[in-house]
Amino acid sequence: MKIVFALPSMTGVPVGGFKIVYEYANRLAARGHAVAVVHAGVAAGGGVGERLRRRRLLGRVKRDPTMIAPWFDFDPRVELTLVEKLAPDVLGRRNLVIATAWETAEAVAAAVGNAGFYLIQGYESWGDEEAVRATWRLPLRKIVISGWLRDIAIEMGEGERTVVIPNGLDLDRFGVDVSPAARGPRVGALLGALKGEADVIAALGHARLRVPGLEAVTYGTRPRPDSLPKWVEHVRLPGPLELRALYNSCAIFLQASLADGWGLSATEAMACGCALITYDNGGSREYARDGQTAVVVDRGAERIAAAIVDLVERPDLREQLARQGREAVSAFTWERAVGSLEEELHVTPVQGRQ
Repeated sequence: MKIVFALPSMTGVPVGGFKIVYEYANRLAARGHAVAVVHAGVAAGGGVGERLRRRRLLGRVKRDPTMIAPWFDFDPRVELTLVEKLAPDVLGRRNLVIATAWETAEAVAAAVGNAGFYLIQGYESWGDEEAVRATWRLPLRKIVISGWLRDIAIEMGEGERTVVIPNGLDLDRFGVDVSPAARGPRVGALLGALKGEADVIAALGHARLRVPGLEAVTYGTRPRPDSLPKWVEHVRLPGPLELRALYNSCAIFLQASLADGWGLSATEAMACGCALITYDNGGSREYARDGQTAVVVDRGAERIAAAIVDLVERPDLREQLARQGREAVSAFTWERAVGSLEEELHVTPVQGRQ
């Protein structure tokens, strides 16, 4: 039986939720499963020019499926497709089909009914919130990545159809190359519309006034924001090795998203030896325990700045949080995550294919 992930689109730049799906696909394929990832988003309709463009795109993807996400290294055994619509005949009524975003949930339910699954990586309330909540009530088995998301499912009366499987983390890809004790006062952060960008930038400015030698580096998929101070380095679309080096250059990492199903960049930074400063954004409760594995602050740029200054002035505490934070996220292995997903899907690894 084939395991099919349904994604709402293709993306030319790294997106955390897509990355998790692709990691699952690769690792399930390595364990001997037949795996496909179906991408929608090539809208039907339009004029002659639009139809020709669509036909050319579908043709190019068919010849080279890896162009769907050129930033990710796919296992060649993973079947990648791009379609105009997530129809039942595309998803397959006999497959194990997993919706991965609210836009895909109705199509999966229509294709396989209550035999389908729904991987929920966040509460996507930034769109049509009622439409999002309606998908949570579909007769699909919900797989959420944090206890916070399960609490939302329970509030909707979906607790019995919901299981928590925390994300995996590649501890070979993310690790400590520079001892936290050897790092200077340098702060890192991911920038993005949903990542608390304004608070990060303001906090860095406030902290710099109190720590004149403070350094900082930000990264993301977009060009350097105009509001970012000139003294802050910005890296656009860092590759895997560059990202690991970036984390290892920082003593502190900031996570200022107000609501997050997990916080992939935060756990990557912690695995690389950064002390984390974060808001309580829901998903962070899986790994951020205030004073033990991270500093959890109330919302506000001034509070983030105060925490930065405190960790700069208290290196012993910073190094302790970095050490204990890495130990905490080291429990989130991909072996555990994939094994848990197999249990939920009621499938077992096929011997001799890994």
